[in-house]
Amino acid sequence: MIFRFLLVAAALVLIRLYIPPLVTLGVINAGNLFGFGVAGILALIAVFWNRFTEVLKHLWGGTGGKALISIICVLIITFCTVFLATLSQVVKHSYYTAENQKVIIVLGCQIRGSVPSSTLKARCTVASRYLEAHPEALAIATGGQGADEDLSEGQCIFNLMTENGISPDRIIIEDKSTNTDENIANAKKIIEENGFSNEVAIATSEYHQYRASMICQKNGLTASAVPSGSSRAAKPTFFTREVFGVWAQWIKR
Repeated sequence: MIFRFLLVAAALVLIRLYIPPLVTLGVINAGNLFGFGVAGILALIAVFWNRFTEVLKHLWGGTGGKALISIICVLIITFCTVFLATLSQVVKHSYYTAENQKVIIVLGCQIRGSVPSSTLKARCTVASRYLEAHPEALAIATGGQGADEDLSEGQCIFNLMTENGISPDRIIIEDKSTNTDENIANAKKIIEENGFSNEVAIATSEYHQYRASMICQKNGLTASAVPSGSSRAAKPTFFTREVFGVWAQWIKR
């Protein structure tokens, strides 16, 4: 009963951690899907505890069963180790590190029709503050136009930053990209065409900074972070999602 109680409690904690973005924003991604999946597995083990232990005892009684259980345990331990190591890197890179870079790349994010998401607004706010603090710097506003968007994300970033008081001639629009890889690759082309430094600042959500820095490195750019914050309730979902995003980037590389 104690084990069952602990498993159910852990499942409820996971649901509580990962459900807020789904309820408040309608967001469902690899982050909260993973959390719900683990919670579901824990709950099922608790409900069918007797059957679960019987199966384990039966498997452990045979040589093949012992090998199977050992392999599963090794895989689980390996997954958890790599997951936590990756998550630590995502957290480590989520802090402000920019100093005096002359170019800040603002990464695009969802627009609902013509209405920018709160995430995109936050990115534009920190980018605008950076330009205010560094009068010699300029921004590259990145992001194309999705099927459900009335304007490109690059144009939306331009609009938001000029509304924040940034001079239009300090913002270059890149409006062809469809994902982070293309955001940064196309920004690199603009940097090369204008003879700008390859040392750049990246304005994006704090949980997104590590993956963005990896993509910058792949494109020959050295990135520093100008992170925008996310709500406390959304952090578990988005930081977890980034772990899988980083793994996908490893595979691409």
